Amino acid sequence: MTRYRLRVTLVGSEPEIWRTFDIDGNLKMRMLHLTLQLIIGWRESHLHAFTDADPFTRPTADARRWESPDFEDAEEGTLSEEDFTVGDVFGSGGPIWYEYDFGDGWIHRLDVIDQLPTESHLTAVVLVDGANRAPFEDSGALHGYYDKLEIAADPQHPEHESITDWINATVGPWAPRGPGMFDLVAMQSELNLLFNPEESGMAGDMSGIVKIKAHRGLGDIDEASPIASFASELPPPIRSELRQHLDRTGMLAPVVVDVDTAARVIRPFAWLMETVGADGLALTSAGWMPPATVLAGMTELGWIDDWIGKGNREDLTPPMANLREAAQRMGLVRVQKGRLLLSVHAKKALGDPVRQLRLVATGLYRKLSDAETDAAVLHLLAIADGTPPEERWRSVAFGLEMCGWRSSSGWRFTAQDIRHATFQVQRVLNMLGEGGRRARLRDEEDPLLAAFARAALR
Repeated sequence: MTRYRLRVTLVGSEPEIWRTFDIDGNLKMRMLHLTLQLIIGWRESHLHAFTDADPFTRPTADARRWESPDFEDAEEGTLSEEDFTVGDVFGSGGPIWYEYDFGDGWIHRLDVIDQLPTESHLTAVVLVDGANRAPFEDSGALHGYYDKLEIAADPQHPEHESITDWINATVGPWAPRGPGMFDLVAMQSELNLLFNPEESGMAGDMSGIVKIKAHRGLGDIDEASPIASFASELPPPIRSELRQHLDRTGMLAPVVVDVDTAARVIRPFAWLMETVGADGLALTSAGWMPPATVLAGMTELGWIDDWIGKGNREDLTPPMANLREAAQRMGLVRVQKGRLLLSVHAKKALGDPVRQLRLVATGLYRKLSDAETDAAVLHLLAIADGTPPEERWRSVAFGLEMCGWRSSSGWRFTAQDIRHATFQVQRVLNMLGEGGRRARLRDEEDPLLAAFARAALR
C-alpha cells in the first residue's frame, strides 16, 4: 500500500504554521484526524470535518465531506471518516481541507507532496518537518490569537493582565507558550505511542510514561507511581502535553536519592522515628510526648532558635504537635496503650534514611481524598519542575480542572481553594529539609524539596 507525504498548512497563518508528514494510505481518515490534532497541537475539544471542496469558493454538486460518525447533526450526504482510508481520499490527488472548531474556524489545507512505497518497519505516521505551534484553543480565530500574543507581550497594554490570566488558564503549565515552538522529536514520540505502542518501549497502562519491565530500572516510574495514576485520568490531548512536559523537564529520568540527601530531606521525621525506636515511647498521662523529648526535638532540629517559650510541652509547641500528627496520618507511628509506637514498616526502616524517605513519600498521600491526592501530585510536580512558588497554584488548578474537578462555588479554582486542597501535603513539606522554621518564615524554600518531590511522584 502507498504511503503519502502530506503537507498541512493552517490557512492564513503568518508566520506559517505547517507540518510535513508521511502517512500509511491504509489508515482511516479518523486516524488522520487524530494525527493532525497531535502534530498541530490541538486538544480535540471541538467538532471537525474534511472536505475536497475549497471552503473559500462556492461548493460544487460533487463536493464530498467527511465527518465523525459520532456527529449526530451531520448534513445529508455527509460521509463517515471511518468508512474511508487516506488512500481512498488522497489517491486521486488533492488538496483536501480540514476544518477544526466550527466556531473559530481553523481551516487547514492538506496537499500531497509525494507518494512513497510502504515500508513495514516504519511507524504508520512519520513527522518529517514543520514550524510554529498551534494557536491557543478558543482564542477567536487567527486575528484573536495574534491579538492575544501582541497584548501578552506588552506589559503596558490595559488588557495585559486579563489576557495573560486567560492564556495561563487556557494553555496551562505543560504546553509551550512560544508561537515559534515546534518539537519534532516529542511529537514523533507521541505518534509512536499512538500508532505503535508495542514498539514504543512503554507499558500498556493509560499514562504512557511507564516503561516496559524489560527496560525499567531503579528509580523509574512504574504503574503504581502517583504521577502515572494521575496522568491516566487526563483527557488524551492533555495527557500528551503532560508527557511532553515531563520529558522536556527531565521528570521522566530515574530518581535515585543517596543516603546523605535522604537524611537531610526527612530529618524531622527521621528524628521522630529514631526517638520512638523499636521499643516505643511512653506518653504522659495526658497523651503527650514527654517534655524532655519535645525539648530535645526542638533543639536538635533547630526549631527552638526562633521559638518564644520553653518549647518543652507538645500541647503548647505546634511544630512538634504537627510533626507527630503528620507522622500518624502518614502511618509512620500510632498510639497504643499510652505509648507511641512505630508502624511495622517504620520499624524496619530504622537507621536507613533512604527507606525512611520512601515511607514519608508514600505516606504523604495517605488518608487524602481523591481530589486532594490529585492536588498533591500536581503540587509536587510544580515543585519538581521548577515552577515559581507564586505560580504553583495555577498549575494545580489547571490540572484539577482537566481531571474534571470543580470548586465548591462552581467557578474557577482560586489560590485559596488550592491552598485548602494542598494543605496536608504542604504541611509535611514545611517540615522537610534543613532550612528550619526561620527560613520558611522568610519564604525561603529548601532546594532539597525538589529532590523529595521527584521521589514522591514515583
